[in-house]
Amino acid sequence: MRCLVDRELVARDLANPLHIVLPRWDAKLGDAIVSSFFFREARKLGARVTVLTVPELVDLHRLDFGVDRVIPVNGAPTLAGLGPLVRELGSVDVFVHLVGRIQPIEMLFIRLLKPARVYSLDDALHCVSGKLGDATAQLNVVERYTRVLLDLGATLINRDYIVPLPLPLPLLERQGGSNITHILINPYASRPDKSLGFAKALSLVRALADAWPQHHIGILCSPASRAEALQLEHAIARCNVRTLVELDTPRAVGGAIQRAKVVVSVDTAIVHMAVGLKASLVAIYPASNSSNPWLPPLSHHTRIVFSRQGQRQHTHTGKKNMNEFTDVDVIQPVAELLQESIAETLAVDAHIVSGLGVATGTLARQLPLISRSFPEVADCHPGTLNLQLRQPLRLINPHHRTAPLAWTPSGRTKEVFDLLRIELEFDHLAHRVPAWLYVAHGSPHWHTPTVHEVIAARLELNGAQRCRVHMPAHAVELI
Repeated sequence: MRCLVDRELVARDLANPLHIVLPRWDAKLGDAIVSSFFFREARKLGARVTVLTVPELVDLHRLDFGVDRVIPVNGAPTLAGLGPLVRELGSVDVFVHLVGRIQPIEMLFIRLLKPARVYSLDDALHCVSGKLGDATAQLNVVERYTRVLLDLGATLINRDYIVPLPLPLPLLERQGGSNITHILINPYASRPDKSLGFAKALSLVRALADAWPQHHIGILCSPASRAEALQLEHAIARCNVRTLVELDTPRAVGGAIQRAKVVVSVDTAIVHMAVGLKASLVAIYPASNSSNPWLPPLSHHTRIVFSRQGQRQHTHTGKKNMNEFTDVDVIQPVAELLQESIAETLAVDAHIVSGLGVATGTLARQLPLISRSFPEVADCHPGTLNLQLRQPLRLINPHHRTAPLAWTPSGRTKEVFDLLRIELEFDHLAHRVPAWLYVAHGSPHWHTPTVHEVIAARLELNGAQRCRVHMPAHAVELI
């Protein structure tokens, strides 16, 4: 195709007003957000802008970005579809293609359009007059679009992104839509290798929930990742963590980002929306030896966490690993942005001892009653793990205290239960296990501060006799 159609452009003067065409064959919301300022600044030049994009992004470009003309297309044009598209576009002055290489069918498209200028990163092509590949290799995407605007005569360019937002907040409040999530986390991207793995997302969200138990934490997801996000919420088992399934449009997500205290996201559209809204942001990107044009710009309210990549990993497999960072790598910058201290935790060694042998029967009746007001314990095994602590303690600030529950068969006796979220660390398990300190006010253990009962999902102890208990320091009193 290069031999057949790639030719230098015929020199001609630019029309007034300019007609600028941007092809956007893919459905990448993040790319659209990053380049959104281009349309606003092009209008200042008096230019007409036409965008070719997928139906899902038509309204975004027309209503939010203010593009003069948006032509819906289903991906790059076919050979048969080139003629009608060229006739529909009419005379074109500037063709802007700043995403990847120009494909063969696009070379023919440019030849038929006959624009006066073509801006692209594909320096090797004759039809590219504005060669920005080598010239902008070390610059980010915003700078590349800025170069085009400067070349077209723009001055004093405003590079702020345009981000879709919902109705004004007062109206939302009247409609009951003002539920604010303090920390938003987005573990999902367009591909599995660009997303956090389930185990990593589980560990990170739990760490955030335990570090700031007073804050609501929302898991962002798309329709494609909704099932996994709900599974993640269930596995996390924290009452301050919820999957935000109701945020199903860019406008709804934009409103949530605008109201959040901090956003944590892998490299995807959420990062760029947060940048555009000047939200406090912790962005997780794969480490790279080369310049990454999609990194968010430097800002006092943005932090970047890099996931370490294996040697030659991306070169050989074409895939990224987003899981090679520690929870602390994220927790620390979140604390800086929140300007709040992290809840202190206490670790106590414990010896696993035999219980009284009655918990299996009693818990089978107690758990359904307790889970009505504290649903995160609903799937616990109906039996307790009895721990003799090296350091005696008393529970003073439980995460949940039940009302008096009539759990006995007769229903005449009522009992109160305290529950505290903890984590158990075993030598034979790679990750800590979520569990709950279970204090029955009528139990014989109520007056034995060295022995405490714990409930959790069914555990494979493999003969383990010891463990370490991690719990919030403010919740207990050491004796």
